[in-house]
Amino acid sequence: MNTLYFEKISRFDRHAEPVTVSIPFARGRLPDPQHLAVWDGDSRQPVQARALATWGDGSVKWLLVHLQPDLPGNLDKTLHFEVLPLLTPPPAPAVQVRVGEGPAGIRVDTGPLSFRVPVDGFLPIRDIALFGQQLWTDMPFDGFAIRCNGQQASTRSAVVRLEVEEAGPLRAVILVSGAHRKPDGAAYLDFRGRVIAYAGKPYVQVEYQFIHREEPSELSLEEVVLRFRARANGSPRLALGEGIATTRITESQDCLALALSAERMLYEPMGFIDSYSGDFWADWRDDTAGLALSIHQAQRNFPKALQVEPGGITCWLFPADAPPARFLRGMAKTHRLQLHFHAPDLPPRACSVRSLQFQMPDWPRLTRAWYRENNPWREAFFPEVIPNRLISFLSSLHDQRPRAMGMFHVGDAPDSGYSEGTGRGQTVWVNNEYDRPHCCTLFYCLTGQRRVLDSALVSGRHWLDVDLCHYHPDPLVEGGLGIHSPYHVTRGAKPSHEWTEGILDYYFLTGQREALEGARSVAENIMRHMALPEMRTPGEAAVREGGWALRALVGMWHATGEESWKAEAKRIAHLFVEWFRCFGGLMAPHTDHTLPRTPFQNSITAVSLGQYLLVEDDPAVRELIVAVVDDMIEHCTGPDGVFFFSEFPAAQLAAPTPHVLDALTYAYRITGKIAYLKIAARNFAALMDQPKDAWHWGGKVLDASGAIVSGHGSARSFENRYPSLVLFAGTATPLGLLDWYEYAVDRSPHRG
Repeated sequence: MNTLYFEKISRFDRHAEPVTVSIPFARGRLPDPQHLAVWDGDSRQPVQARALATWGDGSVKWLLVHLQPDLPGNLDKTLHFEVLPLLTPPPAPAVQVRVGEGPAGIRVDTGPLSFRVPVDGFLPIRDIALFGQQLWTDMPFDGFAIRCNGQQASTRSAVVRLEVEEAGPLRAVILVSGAHRKPDGAAYLDFRGRVIAYAGKPYVQVEYQFIHREEPSELSLEEVVLRFRARANGSPRLALGEGIATTRITESQDCLALALSAERMLYEPMGFIDSYSGDFWADWRDDTAGLALSIHQAQRNFPKALQVEPGGITCWLFPADAPPARFLRGMAKTHRLQLHFHAPDLPPRACSVRSLQFQMPDWPRLTRAWYRENNPWREAFFPEVIPNRLISFLSSLHDQRPRAMGMFHVGDAPDSGYSEGTGRGQTVWVNNEYDRPHCCTLFYCLTGQRRVLDSALVSGRHWLDVDLCHYHPDPLVEGGLGIHSPYHVTRGAKPSHEWTEGILDYYFLTGQREALEGARSVAENIMRHMALPEMRTPGEAAVREGGWALRALVGMWHATGEESWKAEAKRIAHLFVEWFRCFGGLMAPHTDHTLPRTPFQNSITAVSLGQYLLVEDDPAVRELIVAVVDDMIEHCTGPDGVFFFSEFPAAQLAAPTPHVLDALTYAYRITGKIAYLKIAARNFAALMDQPKDAWHWGGKVLDASGAIVSGHGSARSFENRYPSLVLFAGTATPLGLLDWYEYAVDRSPHRG
C-alpha cells in the first residue's frame, strides 16, 4: 500500500531524475516530515520534504516530497516509503543545491550550475557559471518585455521582492514578484515568477506570470518576449526542435525561426492535450557552452515563436505578428520555461530528450488504499469496491469533453448549450463549472490514470490564471471565480459558480502557495456575497447559492482548520434549518407567484449539509438533511419514482439529477434505512440510461476569440456527476444494490 509507482513513460534511462509527489497522512500518523523514509530496494533515498498542511494535533496532513531516483528506460519502477518510529534524517545527497542570500540577490549553486536571481530586475537569472566557468556576459538575459495598447514595459529594471521558498538539499525555489516598468520608470502590469533549480543538474525552470490589475477594463496584448544575448566564443552553432510525435531538429549556423500560429495549429494533431501537446525548443552554443531554451506545452498555449541566430535566442511567449489578444481586467497568464545550460559538444538530440522530460515529467502515484486510509478530504471518495462498468463510464465521461487550445483558453472548454443559448452565438466557456480540478483529482486518486491527473493540473492552472479575478473595483467580483461566460470573465462572480476544493487540491499536489492564496481569495469573495441581505433571508435567493457556498467553506476548513470558515459554514447551515422551518421545504422564487422545490438545487444543498457534518456533528443539520430528502421524495418524483427537474408544473420533466444520489446516501447514513438507497438505485438506473449529453467529436475550428476547439456538446458532464456517482456506488455496491450494473462476464466489483 505504501508504494510510489512510476509507470513506463520515457524510453531513456533517467539517472537521479528530479520528481515530486505529495503524500497525505492520516491524523497522528506522521508527527514530523523527518520521520519519512523512502526506499529503492534496500537503499534509503535522500529526500527533501515539507508539510503543506497539518492536523489539529500538529501531525502532517499533506507532505510535499522531492527525490531523485534512478528510473530505467522503457520500464516501470516502484519505490516504498514508511514512517519511522524515531526522527531519523534522510541520507544527504552526493551533490546538494545551496542557496545564499545577499544584498544583490539570491545565489544558487546546484553543483554543475551556479547563478544569481537579482533584486534589481527579473531577468530571470544572471552571473551564470557552468562547472565553475563564467558563461558569456553577466547579463545574457534582459528580462520579460510586454506590450499592451502600444505601451512597452519590462521586468529588466523592476524592483522585485525575492523569497526563498525552498533551499535544498535537492531543490531550491525562489519566488519573485513586482511590476513591469515602462521606459519612464512607471509601474505597469504586475508579475510573479518562480526559479526552480535541482541538485546536480545544469538546468533551471522558470515561471513567469503577467497580471492585469490596471484600471482599464480591457487591454490589447500585443507582444511578450524574452531575449538571450551572448557574444560567441568561436562560430556559434544553432538548432531548433519542434514536433508532436517526432521532434524535428534543424541545425544551422545561420538564423532559424518557427512560429506556432493559429493557422499552423489548426492543422496539427490535437491528441489529449492536457497531458502532452508537443516539444518546442531552440539551442545556441559556441566553443564554451550552450543554452537550450524550451517552452512548456507551447502548442496548446499558442501563439508562440522561437528564433535562434548567431547573436542569441528570442523567445516570444506572445509573438508581435500574432493578432492581438483581449486581456481583460483581473486576468493573468503563467508560462513555464526550461533553461538548459550544457557543454558545447552535447548532441542536439540530448537537448531534445531533456526538453521532452520537461514537457511530460515522471510523477509517481499512490494506491487507492493509501488515499482511503489517509483521506485528507474525509469523505468516502475511495471505496474498496465499485463496479468496473462505472469506472469505464467515468473514464469515458472524463475524456468526452470539447478540447481547446490557445494561451488564455487551454484548461477550459466551451459548452455548446451555453454558446447557442445565453452566448447568442459567442463561445461560452464553462470556467470548469462544478469543480473539474477537484473531480479530476479525486478520480486520479481512485484510479491512478495519469491523463486525469494532468486534467486536474491544467484546469487548476487555468482557474488560477484566467478565471480567478486578480483585481476588480467591484468587491463582489474581486477575488472571485467567474461564472460561465463569453471570453471567460465577462459575467462576474456568484457563489453558485465558485469552488475552492479544486484550487486547494492544486496547492496540495504542487505545493504552489499561490493556489492556497487563490482559494482564500475565492472564499473571501463568497463571504462578501453571503453577507448581502438577500443571501441571509430564507426564500430570497436560489437554494444552490448557499449550498455551493457551504461546500466551498467546508473545503477551506478541511484545508486550513481555521475557525472562521467553520463559523460561517455553521451560520449557513442553520440558515437552511430556518429556511425549511419557515416554508416547510427548501423553496425559492421561480416566477413572481411561485416558490417551487427544485431537486437539482435542493439536493446540492443537502449534500453540502452532509459534508458539513464532517466538520461538526450537528443534530439539527442531520434532521434537516433527512427532512429535505423526504420532502423531495414526497413532492418531486414522477409516477415512475424518478425525480423531475422542478415542482413548477411546466418543469416537471424527468431529470434524475446525479446530486440526489448522494443526498439519498446521506439520508441512509443518518437513518440506516435502506429504502433511501433503493430510491437512489432507481434514479441511478434512469440516469445511466440517459445519453451522455449530445457530445460528439468534430473538426477543429478557430473561433472569434482566437481559440481552437475540437468537439461539440457539454463540457460539464463529468464533473457534474462524478462525486455523486462514486459516493452512492461506494455505499450501494457492498449491499448488492448494483449487482445488475456490471459487465456480464465480470460480476466482481472493482477493488482497490
